[in-house]
Amino acid sequence: MHGESKNHHLVESMVLYGLLKPRPAGGHKVWAKDCMIFPLKNADNKIVSLYGRSTTDNKDQRHFYLTGREGLYPCYPKPGATKLILTESIIDAASLLQQPEITTHYEILALYGTNGLTDEHLQAITGLNDLQEIILMLNADEPGETATAKHAGTLKSLLPHITISKVTLPAGEDINSVLCTHDDAKVLSDLIEQRTEIFVSIEKEKPQSITMLVAPGNKLITTNPELLIYDNCELRIEVLGGIKITGLDRMKVTLKVQHQQKQLLPIRDTLDLYSRTHTEQLIQTISENYDANIRQTEITVSELTNELESYRIKRIEALQPKQEPLPELTTAQREAAISELKKPNLLQRTAQMIHQSGIVGEATSSLIAYLVYCTRKQPIPLHIMFLGASGSGKTYLQERISELIPQEDKIEITQITENALYYFKQHELQNKLILIEDLDGALSVFYPLRELQTKRRISKTVTLKDSKGNLKTITLTVEGPVCVSGCTTKEKIYEDNANRCILLYTDQSREQDKRINEYQANLAAGEVNREREQQYKELFRNIQRVLSPIQIINPYAKYIELPQQVFKPRRTMTLLLGFIEAVTFYHQYQREIKKDATGRLYITTTAEDIEAAFTLLKDVLFSKSDELTKATRNFFEQLKQLCQETGGDTFNAKAIRERLRINPGNMKRYLAELVRYGYIKANGNRYRKGSYEYSIVNITEYEALKSSVEQHLQSILEQVKNHTVNKASSSVVQ
Repeated sequence: MHGESKNHHLVESMVLYGLLKPRPAGGHKVWAKDCMIFPLKNADNKIVSLYGRSTTDNKDQRHFYLTGREGLYPCYPKPGATKLILTESIIDAASLLQQPEITTHYEILALYGTNGLTDEHLQAITGLNDLQEIILMLNADEPGETATAKHAGTLKSLLPHITISKVTLPAGEDINSVLCTHDDAKVLSDLIEQRTEIFVSIEKEKPQSITMLVAPGNKLITTNPELLIYDNCELRIEVLGGIKITGLDRMKVTLKVQHQQKQLLPIRDTLDLYSRTHTEQLIQTISENYDANIRQTEITVSELTNELESYRIKRIEALQPKQEPLPELTTAQREAAISELKKPNLLQRTAQMIHQSGIVGEATSSLIAYLVYCTRKQPIPLHIMFLGASGSGKTYLQERISELIPQEDKIEITQITENALYYFKQHELQNKLILIEDLDGALSVFYPLRELQTKRRISKTVTLKDSKGNLKTITLTVEGPVCVSGCTTKEKIYEDNANRCILLYTDQSREQDKRINEYQANLAAGEVNREREQQYKELFRNIQRVLSPIQIINPYAKYIELPQQVFKPRRTMTLLLGFIEAVTFYHQYQREIKKDATGRLYITTTAEDIEAAFTLLKDVLFSKSDELTKATRNFFEQLKQLCQETGGDTFNAKAIRERLRINPGNMKRYLAELVRYGYIKANGNRYRKGSYEYSIVNITEYEALKSSVEQHLQSILEQVKNHTVNKASSSVVQ
């Protein structure tokens, strides 16, 4: 059934997410068959994984998780939670969720078994600023008791100011079994009310109480990571070689144990502190060799384990990049941003503010790039490639425009290794702006980068060893969409990537040089208001934060056709329609929000949006219609101007170098390309120094090309405007 051709896309998707598993002999095996399915949610309350609990098998295989399990059940605790109950299983948590008298006063969170207090649980719990008490409500059996003591120590070391308590269930019972065997569901709330605190002062303890575990003190000396020392005045335990911070399911250590008062030989052993057999043997050996109280030795080993766990967690957290909390806009900031988006002549005002934020010249290119960067929030973003000679300011321009985008929405890359993109978290790149300073530094990732641009997701299957040394394959998946922006001098070399991008060429004119030099002089003289520039940048970031993804419908799309001169029209058409949507998206606060038949919200493109997009992309379409690269075209137009100024029909390389002051290597490459395409011809006459004499074949060819493209665009705009007028007239008549 799963192999039917009409369902192959669905089957592939289900295999990708682990809902189906291929059989060696053909067909597929269903994940979590005969199971109750529970959703696991992330911090944004979105379902990111599933758990299956078998209804037919209670012993061998009753728990099912999707590959790469993430998310919590029933969800992340509410930020204002004060009392949190931790259960051993999802079924237990579901049982408590059915009791209103419990859910009214307590937040509930399920662990994934006795060893199922994961990093994600700890991150969710430690992020609760108002938390006062954690209640462990695990099964009343030996594994449950052991896990209670273990998790209590871990939580206390992370949250020393929080009360840690436990609920004692009837022997051999769990939450769900208690609920099933009692007619009155109030039995669970009664048991919770009778909970006892685990970490209490020794003076208040009963000698044989299970709650006799002393809260871990500061007994672990971590000055040397390769030699951790635990000292409780009676025993000195050295952890030789430290501990590994990987593999949280085990804690293999090499210990050297010495008695502080008794002059006896030290005990040395390598063991796993998470192994009951290993720890029991260690406790027995210490007790026998040093004639120590076995109960006190158990406490010592438990304290050592808890402190090592705490130390390892802190080491792991120190290696993790600190995630800045997402900024929340104040009411005034939000209103100011929305007010700006509602003002008339929005694109003209935006271009003016971009200039006031410190970007000199490049008015059209900077506005195009800014609008493209906005599309990162949409399902199908656009992409940008900045092109220009070395030192022309393309990287500087990209950097300055990207400063208008919130920091949390962009990732800046100088150099990246071949497989690095596959090791981002599954949704870490989603709706992000990826900025590549120099495409030469990202050459090895061009293929996955193109897949992210086109398919908006990438995946890679790799082989790993599990904890038992067995090889297994896992699929790493990274979801898009992303907006990619990069800089290069080599348009032809990166043609496959360039075809997917809007190409922006830096202004290399002498007028732009003069503008930049004036700005730099004013900056050095202290005449540039940097504070005002920062205010405009912050306003732009807030504008970006209030823009929301929304469906866009272009009722005029059928009238839009590309000029016949455009090379590779399929991708160019996609870029043109996408940019029109970008203009509409930016005007979302000036558009009526409508609802389609399925209930989805959308806004529509106007004739003004199309006209603005055509105006901004005119030079881009010229470049897409020109078989010459932009650099060669600029050189050729300078040659034409040179001929008109001198009044001559021919020129040679020496005259070009003297008048245009161009690099000889670049000039040679441009001349060769122009000769190859037939725009100039070498007459074959040689001067004494051996240079050719060149002449221009058709001096008006580019003006004719631009005129043809402009006329085509103007005819499309007339059709769009006529359609708008006719539609308005029909509405009046009705």
